[in-house]
Order: sequence, then C-alpha cells, then structure tokens
Amino acid sequence: MRKLLLAIGTLSGLSAAPVHAQIASPSLAGNYLPSVLATSPAHRDSLMEMIKGKPGLPFWVRALVRQPRYVALASEEVKVKDKRMQLFRACEPRTCESSWIRVLYSEDGKRALLYVSDAKLGIKIFGDPTPEELAFLTR
Repeated sequence: MRKLLLAIGTLSGLSAAPVHAQIASPSLAGNYLPSVLATSPAHRDSLMEMIKGKPGLPFWVRALVRQPRYVALASEEVKVKDKRMQLFRACEPRTCESSWIRVLYSEDGKRALLYVSDAKLGIKIFGDPTPEELAFLTR
C-alpha cells in the first residue's frame, strides 16, 4: 500500500509539470488598437512616447489614444526573427487609401514601431525598426 501511495504521489507530481508547460501565451491576433490602447498601459505609453512632439503627423494619428476615431482592423500575430509581435492596421475614416498606419508591437507592448503613410504629409517611420521589422510595417 505504501508503495502504491508513493507511486501515485510521484505520478501526480510529474503530471503537474507538463500542464504548466502547455499553457498557451495570450493571442496577439484578433485584437483592436483602440481597445488595446485603452486597457494596456505598456502599449499606450510606448506609442505615445514615440510620437510625442514629432512634427508631420496627421491629426487622427496624434489623437489615437484621446479620440479613437479611426478605422481599425483586427491585429495579426507575426514572427520576426522568432519573436512574437503584434501588427495593427488603422486608417482615417473616409480616406483610408490616402492616410493609414501600421503599428508593430513587441509581445509585451513595451516596444512600438510606427509606419505612417499620408498623401499630404508623406511617409514617416518611427521607432527605429530592424530591416525584418520594417518588412512587416511596409507590406
């Protein structure tokens, strides 16, 4: 009986380890930028720090957090050099072809990269992306 209890105790201890290893990371796909900016200080702060005081941004981009009046698509999870990242796309209502952005975040939201394309103001890139990250921002 003692051997049986010892064996059960050993098995239960072993079975707990793989359960923790199989817990999935939260999905980086299917999220919307206004919601993420409203609920994640890391995402909000990294984006705002990056664009703070920068000239040549469309008004709607400056107001991404204060006035979320833009069209936002669901985020996409991308792998950049084996790192999980989150890619968002958004545009100005009624002028999506001429004023749009892509935002690429690190998994934890503490690093943001921004690509802005505006017919009047031109193209702007913020956050010093690597060549691999830039490929996702510009596609």
